[in-house]
Order: sequence, then structure tokens, then C-alpha cells
Amino acid sequence: MPTAKPRARRIYLVFVLLAFVSMVGDGMALFALILAAADQFGSWGVTTLFLTGLIPPILAAPLVGRLVDGGNLRRTWVANLLAHVLLFALMAIADDLLLSLLLMCGASISAVINASAIFKLIPSIRGALPLARASSLIVSAGSLAGILAPPIAAIAYTAWSVQPVLALNALGFTALALGAGLVVPRSSAPADAELPSDGGSRPGARILFTDQLLAVLLVPIAAVVLFTSAEGVAGVFYLRSVAGNDTIYAVMLGAWSVGALIGALVCGNRFLAARVRTPVLLGGALIGAAILAEGLWPNALVILMVFLLGGFGNGMHNVGVRNAVYARIPEAHHGAAWAYLTVVIKVMVGLGFLLGTPGLVVDSDRLIIIAAGIGSLAAVFIAMVGMRGAARRHRAPAGTSAALEQPSSQQEDTGGPRGMGRRS
Repeated sequence: MPTAKPRARRIYLVFVLLAFVSMVGDGMALFALILAAADQFGSWGVTTLFLTGLIPPILAAPLVGRLVDGGNLRRTWVANLLAHVLLFALMAIADDLLLSLLLMCGASISAVINASAIFKLIPSIRGALPLARASSLIVSAGSLAGILAPPIAAIAYTAWSVQPVLALNALGFTALALGAGLVVPRSSAPADAELPSDGGSRPGARILFTDQLLAVLLVPIAAVVLFTSAEGVAGVFYLRSVAGNDTIYAVMLGAWSVGALIGALVCGNRFLAARVRTPVLLGGALIGAAILAEGLWPNALVILMVFLLGGFGNGMHNVGVRNAVYARIPEAHHGAAWAYLTVVIKVMVGLGFLLGTPGLVVDSDRLIIIAAGIGSLAAVFIAMVGMRGAARRHRAPAGTSAALEQPSSQQEDTGGPRGMGRRS
């Protein structure tokens, strides 16, 4: 008979695999629809598709928070995966790109529910695995999905068009729903019954924006998403000119994703797990430095190397953000907090797309990238200054920065805290 700990760890690894497949499926569907929209409608079709991924989740954030925090997580996740099946099946059967763009409004909300449910499930399903390590595995899965989904979708789209890709996703999410129903225990959400009488998602949002540490960390978190999104748009033009051909361009982008995968895994160690702010600030600084170096030195080999470093910081930053939310927000409001944080991220992504479009605000793509690097570094510096000021105002006998570094909730026995950006 296997012992409880190895069995619990295997169950969590299966859970990570299910989450990974769902991320690949969402990524493939989105990328295939981007290619179809570009081919059929041109740039406005792509813009419309991006807007359907940004606006509906922003409007639905309170509902998502109530759904994830106030219901049975197992049923919520399985039902949401089945909603994916229905939406992708309708897109595939209809064979109408305009209808698919409309249905993407529902799919984008469903994707946020999926991410929030996975985020909230982790503490209850991880078994004896330290929370920081459990988070790092999920972020690593997201990084790997970001590497694999676009090329798989591109190959499938070229060979079959968009409908078979969507039909394949519908079948895949059917299997995921069955797997989720088997893997996630019925008692996976003990906090569901502990919601306060106001019941809604507002407490999670209030804590997210008013907690002393999170309020400061939101500055670099939002800035990193804003400026890496701007770099992502300007970089399409800048990096292709530096690379000389699309193969080298793809290799440079892949270097960032590989670095993110490594950074996410490294950030699961005990040293970083015991620190709430360090991964967010250090990761943000590495991202900013990499983008700044990218703009200052237009050399493919230099950019390849700094992208590995920037991706490493990206992976560290993403794990740090998750751990900070786990550490500072009560478990009963994890779903709402993650939904609202997703709103912040999507707003910053939208603004970044606008700021990063050459000719809209700044004509030079290289200048946009240099400004993005400086802006990211400045946001990290502002956050550090803000923390020092807060530490002086709330000086404690045990030390000034310790109160800000430590989680507000109870520490777990592993020494870690008790229970996003760019291309990852």
C-alpha cells in the first residue's frame, strides 16, 4: 500500500497535468482564432478578438469571485470545464468566425473562472507539498503551455483550418472534466462555508487593494504587465529587424519562455518561499533590466542571453505574485482576489498594447522598448521606497522590514508562506 504522502503528491501532479492541458487548450484555441481572424478580417478582427478577451472578464469579476468562493470548488471547476466544451463545440459546429468571436466573450470569462478555481484549489489539494513548490509547478505548467500552444495551433490551423482545432479542444475538455471529477476530492473547499454574511467577492477585493504589503506590490506587478505588454507589441517590429529572419526571432522568444520555466521551478525553494516580497521585486527588476538591455543593445546574441535572464525573472515574479496572495489574503476570499487581480492584469495588458503600438504614442519601436525597461525598473524602485517608508511608520522591536516580509496569515510547517507578465 502506498503511503499517504506519495499518493497525495501523485494526485497533485495529476492535477497539475489537468491544469496544464487546460492551459494548452485555451492557448491553442486563442491562437488559432487569432490566425483565422487575421486571415479573414485583417487587423480589426484581431483587435476585436483581443477585446473579447479583456472586457468580459473585467465586467464579470464580481460574479467570478462569488462563484469560486461561494460554491463547491469541485463542482465549479468541472462545470466550468464542461462550459468550455459547449462553447468550443458551438464554435466548431457553427463554422462562422463572427459567431466564434462573440462566443469568445463567454470563453474568456470561463478561462478566468478556470484560473481562479485552479488557484483556490491548490492549497487544499497539494497534500504535503509546500505551497510555494505547488505554486511553482503550476506556473511552470503555464510557461510550458505558452511554449507549446502557439506552434501546435499554427501547425493544426495550417493543416486543417480553425474548426478542427476547436473540435479537438471540445473533446479534450470533455476528458478534462471527467479527470477533474475523479482527481479533486469532494471536500476540497473547506473555506466555502466560512464566507461572511455579506457573501460577495468584495472582501477579497478590499484586502487585495488595502493590505499594506499587497498595495505596495501591486505597483511593480501592474507596471511589469503594462511594460512587458508594450514591449511585446513593439518587439514584433524591433526584434524581427534585429534577428534578420523569423527563425532567429522565434528562438529569441523561446529563450524568454525557457527562462520563465526555470525561474518558476527555482522559486519553489524554501529560501524564496519564506519571503513574500523578494520574488516579486527581484523578478520585476530582472524583467526590467532584460527589456532595457534589449533596447540598448540591438544584437541577436545579446538579446538571446538577456531574454533567458528576463524570463527567469518572469517565472520568479509570477510565482511570487501567487505566493503573496496566498500569504496575505484569507483562504475564503482567494477566488475573488485572484479574479480581481486578473482584472488588473487585463487592464494593464490592454493599456500596454496601446502604448506599445508604434506611431500611436511614440513612433520608434526601439524607444518604446527602452522606456518599458526603465518604467519596469522605476516601478520596482518606487515599491522599495514605499516599503521603507511603511517600515519606518510601523517600526517594530523585532525589526523594520520583517513585518512587511512576513505573511499576515499563519505560517505553515515548511517555513514557506501559507497560502504573471509578458509571454508566460
